[in-house]
Amino acid sequence: MHRSSGQQDGAVEACPRRARGAARVSVWMALALICAAPLAAQQAAAPAVASAPAPTAEELRRILERTIETMHRSDAAEAEYARTEHWVERKRAADADPVLDRVYRVYPTGTGTLKVVLAESGTQVTAEKYREELRELEQDLLWALDPEEERQHARVVKWKKRTGERYRAVEGFRDAYELSWLGTERDTNPSAPRTLTKLLLDPKPGPASGSIATELLAASRLTMWVEAETGAMVRLDAELVRDLSFGGGLLGKIDKGGHVHIEQTQVAPGIWLPRVTSSQVQGRKLLTHEESVRTVEARDYRRVGAPAELLPQVRRELSNANLQVPAP
Repeated sequence: MHRSSGQQDGAVEACPRRARGAARVSVWMALALICAAPLAAQQAAAPAVASAPAPTAEELRRILERTIETMHRSDAAEAEYARTEHWVERKRAADADPVLDRVYRVYPTGTGTLKVVLAESGTQVTAEKYREELRELEQDLLWALDPEEERQHARVVKWKKRTGERYRAVEGFRDAYELSWLGTERDTNPSAPRTLTKLLLDPKPGPASGSIATELLAASRLTMWVEAETGAMVRLDAELVRDLSFGGGLLGKIDKGGHVHIEQTQVAPGIWLPRVTSSQVQGRKLLTHEESVRTVEARDYRRVGAPAELLPQVRRELSNANLQVPAP
C-alpha cells in the first residue's frame, strides 16, 4: 500500500492512491500543476453571444464574489462525496502508450481520500483484490473515528493545514488578479444549455508569498467560464506564465507554459465538482528533467457522508459473500 501525505514539493510528482491532503484533487492549483498531468484536447470554441452588454466593474466584482462563494461551498461538500475516476498518464504528450491507465472508486476518509482500484489497463481487478482494498478503506474510517488513534491526530493537523491553504488560495482570487470580461458564450452541453460569462484573470505583477497554491496563483493566467447568476465555474483553463521554483530552485522547478484544463458538473444544487481535469507540465525534480501528461475523468458522484456514515456502507458491502467488483 502506497501511503502519502498529499501534495509533494517536487516539480513533477505522480499523485498517490491515498491522498491525505485537502480532498479537492480537483482544483487546478497545486494538485493539477504539481501532481503533473495531460492537456486534454481543447473543446471547440462555443458560439459567442454577440448582443451581451459588457458588465460594469462592480458587476464583475459581484460575479467573482459569487464564484468564490460557490467554490468554497463545493470544496466543503466534496469531503462527503465518492466518485469514480479514470486516470491516464503519459511521460510525454507524444507517447502512444500510457504509463498509467487505472480506474478508481474514490472515497472520502475525513482527512483526504482513498482510491480503491477497480481496473488496471482495461482489466477489472479480482473480487479478492477489491475486498482487500475495501478492508483498507474500513480501517481508514475506523482510525478517523478513534480519538485515541495516535496517527489520526497528525492526519487531522495536516488536513486542516491543507484545507486552510486551499481556502486562502480561493480567497486570493480577489487580490491576485486583474479581472477582465471576455464576453459571453453559449455552453454547448446538450443536457444543460446555458449562457456563460467568460472571464480573464491575469496575475498581478510581483512575487507571492505563502503556500504553493498562492505561488501558483501569482504565476498563472486563468480563463474561466462561469454562470454569472450563480457563480458556478463550468470550465477553467490555466496557463503558467512564468517558471515556478521550489526550495530556491534546489528541490525542483515547473517550467512556464504548463496548462491545466478543468470541466465541472453540478452534482447537487449549488455544488460543482470536476468532471474532467487534464494538464501538461514539464520541469525539474532535483536534477532530473521530467515531463508529464495526465487526464482524470470523474463520474458517478454519490454523497456517502462523513466517516461515521460511510463506515456502515462499506461494512455492508464487505459482508456480501458474493461481492462483485463494480463496473469500471
